[in-house]
Amino acid sequence: YKSRGDQLLRLNDYTCAAAYYEAALSFIANVSIGGTCIARKNGDAVIADVDCIDDDQYDVTFTSQNGEEEETTIPLKDILCSIWCKDEAYLQPRCLLNLSRCLVKLAEIDSTSGNVGCAGQRKRATRQEKYRSSAVLGCSITITLCEHLKESTASPDVALLDSLIGKARVIRSRAFIGRNMLKNAMVDAKKVTTQDPNDKDALKLISEIKAKEAHNKLLDKKISREVCRWVKKATTTSEGAAAIERMDEESSVSDSETHISEAEYQQSFVAWMCRKTFMEIGAVIAFVVAMWVIY
Repeated sequence: YKSRGDQLLRLNDYTCAAAYYEAALSFIANVSIGGTCIARKNGDAVIADVDCIDDDQYDVTFTSQNGEEEETTIPLKDILCSIWCKDEAYLQPRCLLNLSRCLVKLAEIDSTSGNVGCAGQRKRATRQEKYRSSAVLGCSITITLCEHLKESTASPDVALLDSLIGKARVIRSRAFIGRNMLKNAMVDAKKVTTQDPNDKDALKLISEIKAKEAHNKLLDKKISREVCRWVKKATTTSEGAAAIERMDEESSVSDSETHISEAEYQQSFVAWMCRKTFMEIGAVIAFVVAMWVIY
């Protein structure tokens, strides 16, 4: 399947190539107890050991970089892929890498409009956004997998694995640019140039990112100038001045109505207090007269 996918990729048939890479990865997709997988944790792709499986719930153990272990239960949807322990030729990371490359290319050439959704996901997005987000995920899994193989394999081909990591960062940077996440794209591109300062793809990405950042700043300045012109026109022209005057008149009328209502309320309250006081005084006088008559 991988060989067939590679042939189709060279022919620029990205849709069919992606299907063959997915078929190749499906042969090693089964997660078993005692195996190792890559799972989603706090938005990152991390290594986890599978301890127990109960329906769609997986008891796994995460191991941090400082050696601390964390046991937890995660759903099936958070299992990104299982790790093929017998992968001596590194076919799994290569398939993931080429699949991500196909997805980035499809995002560039597929002009289908409208939003699409995936099973188990409420959020809908355009087809191009789905392609790029999947490419980012595929590259993240590839990087995590290669780092794991460098540490867990008896005699790893470090140069090859580092090369795969660099290619994954370049593809992920390209996907980030398509999603307008320029800071993330720059981080990946600079990490590649740290390992290889002469990497042409990474240097080209850095130039493209800087050009896009400059364009965005210029666009922001243009929008700010347009807003300033609009405000100036609204406050200096006769139409704008008349509109502002009408707003001031409406505000003053509203304030005067408020003041009048408050004055009327105060007058009615004073009159009520006077009536109440006179009634109380009259009652006292009547009581005194009655007592004088009786006695």
